[in-house]
Amino acid sequence: MSTALALMLLADGRFPAGGHAHSAGVEAAVADGRVVDEQTLECFVEGRLRTYGLSEASMAAASVRRLAGCVSSAQWRASLAELDGEADARILAQPLRAASRRLGRQLVRAAARCWPDSLLAEAVDQRADGLHQPVALGAVAVVVGADAHEVALLSLHHGATTPCQAGIRLLGLDPFGVAAVVARLATNIEALAEWAVAAAEGPLFDLPAGTGPLLEIAAVEHHGWNSRLFVT
Repeated sequence: MSTALALMLLADGRFPAGGHAHSAGVEAAVADGRVVDEQTLECFVEGRLRTYGLSEASMAAASVRRLAGCVSSAQWRASLAELDGEADARILAQPLRAASRRLGRQLVRAAARCWPDSLLAEAVDQRADGLHQPVALGAVAVVVGADAHEVALLSLHHGATTPCQAGIRLLGLDPFGVAAVVARLATNIEALAEWAVAAAEGPLFDLPAGTGPLLEIAAVEHHGWNSRLFVT
């Protein structure tokens, strides 16, 4: 399979990586009235892209740069461990940290079935609870031949479409209108991808660490709900 087709498959919401079970904070935002329509959904997604989205895209791009240069299994595993530690330090809320690992684990397992490779097999075995999602995405990108810019765009694409699709399910929004929201965010996504790739060229500890205190507080509260539609 070509790299382009692999990226299309990874970008498809039907790829069994578990993203459909997550709202990226939209469910909590709908419950407390921060997201009520297309306009407020667009503002929410744009803000999330500039904080968590940029951090995740930068980590994914940095993962590609470092893992692509590994020349041995031992170096691959050591790089995965270092990258995963940096990703862990950037996720403050425990529910979000656990969700990131679950998503990373499912992504690598699904990818290992699509593109059997010893490197992905090692990524599956790296941690029982899974690598963080952006690190896992970087590992998969290396195996399918994608570069840092492509994986940054892919990460940001998911950062936009996951909450937008959740908005449709939670609020019954017009799918055409929500698709237009994602389209309007394209310029921002392109700019953030460039930023992420540039950051990935530097030291790991200098990677963006954008956060949203309200998102984190809401994630902890959401985790304690007795009934919810999404995991996050």
